[in-house]
Amino acid sequence: MTGRRPKVIIDDDIYRPTKAQKENRENSTPIYQSQNFIPPPSLNEKELEVWNWLVKIFRETINCAVTDCDVHLMELYCRAKVATDEADAAMKNETRAYIRVPNGNFDFNGKEKYTLKENPNIKKRKDNALLCLRFFDQLGLTPLARARAGVKGANAKREEDIFAGLLNRSDEKC
Repeated sequence: MTGRRPKVIIDDDIYRPTKAQKENRENSTPIYQSQNFIPPPSLNEKELEVWNWLVKIFRETINCAVTDCDVHLMELYCRAKVATDEADAAMKNETRAYIRVPNGNFDFNGKEKYTLKENPNIKKRKDNALLCLRFFDQLGLTPLARARAGVKGANAKREEDIFAGLLNRSDEKC
């Protein structure tokens, strides 16, 4: 390309937030101290176990990122997790990547012919594990999702931040 490069003017007020704007955003993060996650009646026993584990995680760590409107997403996660576990259990019984399936044809000696078919449990486990990871990310349970939510979003319980005093100090007293 020929010609001169465009001159880019960066407006510092827009693109670089001030310390007060950052504190304002940090203090406006809602903190939900208690939530009632009522399990849907359509969950079976295994899915209900996963549900109780998930609710316990939310109540102890990041319950401020998840509200009652995320119940359907939590339900889908429970179903995907149980399907992944079932596929894992089936994989322990049949560890081969391909299984022999009779195709209904016979050779000249009268022996039945078989076809090799990919083990369906491998695909089931892979697909449901990817769904679990996607739901985990959307619910804020992955490290990257917690980092995107910010420090207060990752730790719902209000604790004293020992580094906040260092960052907000002024050196005028020295």
